[in-house]
Amino acid sequence: MKYLPESWENLFQAIKKLIRDYEAENWAWSSLNIAVWEPDTCPPETLRKIVAEEVLSPEQANHTYWDNRSPDGLNRKLVLHHSGVDIDNYEHLDTLLLPWEKPMLGLLPIACGANRPESFENEGYMVNAPAYDVVSTWAWYLWEESYIWPIYSHEEFKLKVSNLPEWKKPRLIVVVKPWNPCPVWASKEEWEEVIEYCIENNIRLVNDWAYSWVVHSNHIPLSQVAKEYKNLDWMELFSISKTLSACGWRVWVAVWSKDFISELTKIKWNADSGAFWPALVWLNKYFDTPESKTETKEIQEIYKRRLDILIWVFNEAGFEMACRADAGFFMLFKCPKSLDWEKVESSVDFNKLMINKIGLVWVPFSGSEIDGEKEQFIRYSACYDAENEANIKRLKEALSKVDIKY
Repeated sequence: MKYLPESWENLFQAIKKLIRDYEAENWAWSSLNIAVWEPDTCPPETLRKIVAEEVLSPEQANHTYWDNRSPDGLNRKLVLHHSGVDIDNYEHLDTLLLPWEKPMLGLLPIACGANRPESFENEGYMVNAPAYDVVSTWAWYLWEESYIWPIYSHEEFKLKVSNLPEWKKPRLIVVVKPWNPCPVWASKEEWEEVIEYCIENNIRLVNDWAYSWVVHSNHIPLSQVAKEYKNLDWMELFSISKTLSACGWRVWVAVWSKDFISELTKIKWNADSGAFWPALVWLNKYFDTPESKTETKEIQEIYKRRLDILIWVFNEAGFEMACRADAGFFMLFKCPKSLDWEKVESSVDFNKLMINKIGLVWVPFSGSEIDGEKEQFIRYSACYDAENEANIKRLKEALSKVDIKY
């Protein structure tokens, strides 16, 4: 007996299977995988030492459930460090520490009426495309509708209210800015237009800003703008996973308007027992060290240096970027029309061909429709150590073996 709707295969799991098949036919680690893996660096040494002390501590509180609590001041430090917003100055704002991103995102539809959709005039949820879309997956499992907010490459992936479907007013809009796969920043004016639209149409607004510490220029966090709108229901999410090379530690924090946060907090309280306490204590202590500023800055600079090298290599090989790379983790390219004079039907096909031919791994993304066809993109990340000359030599040699055309 099955209860769940049939759903699509997880994008990254599908790609990992392709990699395993390729390496089974060739040799272990024969693929050039600079698209799927996690950061190849460790959390800063100062951080690891503090964590070790807390894990070894016999203090019972370090090893028990902590539900929705957090060490004094940690929420404020995380939000201030990510967005520059001091929440102590805003009575209508609140925060919540979140363990695990994807399950927590799954609570958003429930906090926005998924259990009784017929009670509301607005229907379902809206997410920008292209994106690695977690909310739509959860909506699918909840038998709810999710809709696409078209974001176009020829408009530099701007969040334009004019592109929103006029026939659909969702209960929740989720954007990822700068996002996976489009590392493009947002301006104050963009946020203001979106905020006013959401207030007018009674829509909650969420920005999933997972890569906040590796943005290099210009981006304005939603928090900096939304904090001034007391009649907006909104949330912004921040992560330390990629930005401190601590993916397995799974610590997030959210800042938002109090009505929204109170509902999500209640659901989380009843469904989750909280984060690993030493992980929270170490963060609090780490931000009080002089090393924290220099070490986090170095992580940001590592990705910037890698991006500069990788972008040059791919441009030299004939690839065309779909947008600038202002968030220092991703590069998004337009998908070529042919590979070795063989027609490419989609970014998924291109990825399979590149893996089969030279073991080079991309992540394929389909964008929004233009004239009945979805834009096709391929994405790389800067997890690959591009400052290692042997790595770059190997990448260049692989790219020299294929011919692409747009």
